[in-house]
Amino acid sequence: MDLIKDIFLQVAFILFPIFSYHLFWLSKDPSHVLKPNKVIITISTATSSLLCIIWPIEIVDGIVFNLQAIPLFISFVYAGNLAGFLTLLTTFAYLIHSLNFQWFHFLLFILAYSIYSISMKKNWHKKRIKQKLFSSFLYGVYILVIALSSFTIVSALNFYHTSVVNLVTLSVSIIILTFILMIAIYLIEYMRENALLRNELVKAEKLSIVSELAASVAHEVRNPLTVVRGFIQLIGNSTDTNIIQRKEYMDLVISELDRAQSIITDYLSLAGKDYISKEKIHLTNTLRDLTILLTSYANFKAVTFDYNIDDHIYVFGDETKLKQVFINIMKNSIEAVPEAGGLVTVKTILKEENIIVKITDNGIGMTKDQIARLGEPYYTLKETGTGLGLTVTYSILKNHGGTIRYHSELNKGTCAIVTLPLFKENLLITSNQHFDKKETGQLGS
Repeated sequence: MDLIKDIFLQVAFILFPIFSYHLFWLSKDPSHVLKPNKVIITISTATSSLLCIIWPIEIVDGIVFNLQAIPLFISFVYAGNLAGFLTLLTTFAYLIHSLNFQWFHFLLFILAYSIYSISMKKNWHKKRIKQKLFSSFLYGVYILVIALSSFTIVSALNFYHTSVVNLVTLSVSIIILTFILMIAIYLIEYMRENALLRNELVKAEKLSIVSELAASVAHEVRNPLTVVRGFIQLIGNSTDTNIIQRKEYMDLVISELDRAQSIITDYLSLAGKDYISKEKIHLTNTLRDLTILLTSYANFKAVTFDYNIDDHIYVFGDETKLKQVFINIMKNSIEAVPEAGGLVTVKTILKEENIIVKITDNGIGMTKDQIARLGEPYYTLKETGTGLGLTVTYSILKNHGGTIRYHSELNKGTCAIVTLPLFKENLLITSNQHFDKKETGQLGS
């Protein structure tokens, strides 16, 4: 039972540098796989080597065995000669206090291991995984040959008697070492390959986003520009156009240019390029103004507005951005209701230090899968649109410390629940101090 426990302990010592490297280097940034961190490899392999020596496996008749040859091999082939020699130096430093024959014998062994590891280091990273596993196998055979030859010579010279049983036990131990080394090399290469794949996926995803964004911008902006071009041609080519028609054409041109500007603004908001200037906002007035503003649009859609908004509600934020949030949500509610008998309600609820704004409609509703995808770029339930409205909404609310949730049932309606922190005087003081420091720093620079 103790033997099995010692074997598992040694295996844990071998896995320590592998998982340490993954935890402190590869998991931080997949691009790190292209530039190995030799410091982490050296520290972890030296520690692993030392632990293997301190707690060896006692096989039989006082013969001890450890897997120290594995971290030594890994340090040489993956981090170079310096890392390997430092790992070797750690072993020497620990064994220097007991220079008896057995330990001297062991030191000769690890020197022989180092020579083979150095010979395998050349072009190691260019080898395929099968070649690396084969080199690991040869390393095990090399250790086995040296061990058997050494013990045979020592026994023949009557320095130390080694029975056949002990030689067989030692051989089995070295075979186990070889097997564990091959597993360790495979695990290292597997993690390295995964990091490379993650790095490539990140690059591919970035390129995909850029290309998709460029195509979407081009598509959305081209439509209003085409309309503008057509009306300008009409104005320029027509000689008998009266003043009223010209004014109508110019109004349409300005309207389309405004739409193009709005599309670009949405994309800039999505990219987080807009500056947010926070201040004390009277949310009550803002919500009432918006319901009045959207009443004409609601009447056109045969939708009735009903609102129950508390007085004297203040929040801390950018009024323009928050208006954009509530306009997006209210317009979505208006467009979701049926052609007749539509109702959109706006209600505020004070809850502890937050204000909850519920915008409810009796429209077509959504499924759970559709709700789960709300806020994703380019995802929309409308026949026309970029799907960026809610993406921008989610982003603005996040920058204001708020949230938005949806409850919906098909053919029954949808409720958008916006939560924002109430205004506190100390928030304004802290913000002003922050901006003062920022401005002072800019002047000083």
